[in-house]
Amino acid sequence: MTAVLRAEGLCFSYGARPVFTMWSAGFEPGLTWLRGANGTGKSTLLKLLAGALEPFAGRRVAAGVDAAADPLGYRRHVFWCGPGAPAFDHLRAPEFFGFMATLYPRFADAPLADAVDGLGLRPFLRTRIAQLSSGNQRKVALAAALAAGTPVVLLDEPFNALDAGSAAWLHAALGRRASEAAAVWLVASHEAPAPQARPAILDLAAP
Repeated sequence: MTAVLRAEGLCFSYGARPVFTMWSAGFEPGLTWLRGANGTGKSTLLKLLAGALEPFAGRRVAAGVDAAADPLGYRRHVFWCGPGAPAFDHLRAPEFFGFMATLYPRFADAPLADAVDGLGLRPFLRTRIAQLSSGNQRKVALAAALAAGTPVVLLDEPFNALDAGSAAWLHAALGRRASEAAAVWLVASHEAPAPQARPAILDLAAP
């Protein structure tokens, strides 16, 4: 199977502290669980792959689109769900989802509705995102990620601030994505994956 997401020779550092030196990997469709102790660069790697950080050297390609040659096209192929509140938190969740649909051509209503119900978001749809709890803000971002339809989805600590029921639902949803193998799902989490998901495991060592 051909890699949908490729990183070739990535180099990045914070000041004098190197984080990645000539780091390369390819990701095929399915679920990959990114593991590593604090300080190994899990969040930094996802930001680099998302285009939120620029490497000092190296190449990133998603679904055949080179991040350097076509930055906007690359970003439309990669959905990144970071650890903080969603951007545009002055919006209500339906307005936020509508905006996401203009950015991602394959954003779909059916998986969105499934995520809204599975994560228990429906009672909060009339509330501005900024007024939601951190857990419900997280759910808004995750629902968008599950509906985005992009070839690559990057999730950074997706279980943070989730209640037990929502976390269990998300584990099951990621397991379904793993079996479908229709996109690359790269998850950085301190939590262990659900056994039935059988993800690929990528361990990051300390720089």
